[in-house]
Amino acid sequence: MPGRPSAERVAAEADAGPTWLRSSVAPKLHLTAKSCRAFFEERLAESGATFAAWTVLAALKLEGPMIQRVLAQYLSIEGPTLSRHLESMERRGLVVRKRTGADRRAATVEIAPEGEELYGRISSVAVRSQQDMLKGLSDQEVAQLSTLLDRILENVGPR
Repeated sequence: MPGRPSAERVAAEADAGPTWLRSSVAPKLHLTAKSCRAFFEERLAESGATFAAWTVLAALKLEGPMIQRVLAQYLSIEGPTLSRHLESMERRGLVVRKRTGADRRAATVEIAPEGEELYGRISSVAVRSQQDMLKGLSDQEVAQLSTLLDRILENVGPR
């Protein structure tokens, strides 16, 4: 019968999954984010740093000293997770926590001199990694990608 797909074609399409899923942006964003993070983590490890250390140092460099609870919100991580990272970073001399009371979460976090040195060393790793990730994209495409990602974050980010 004309216009009706064959049984074989229907079976092949069913095995391939829904068509919309092939063009879905969410799985592509997820895979891209995971791949970029793994790529960047590998580069950071070669320089003796971790992704956690980078994100904390970069946030403090951008925004200045912050209360630990605010820093956790800024990084979109749980307070206990940040506390573990900060304890490790404090032992390494990368950050300093200045407590204003008995509540450890009320501590203000600042970059220590060793943290400044590490930030200086790994910021060039971050720049080179970003350049490698965006290879083949024009400046205009990078700007457009950034704008589009900002819009998606506005749609789904924390309220």
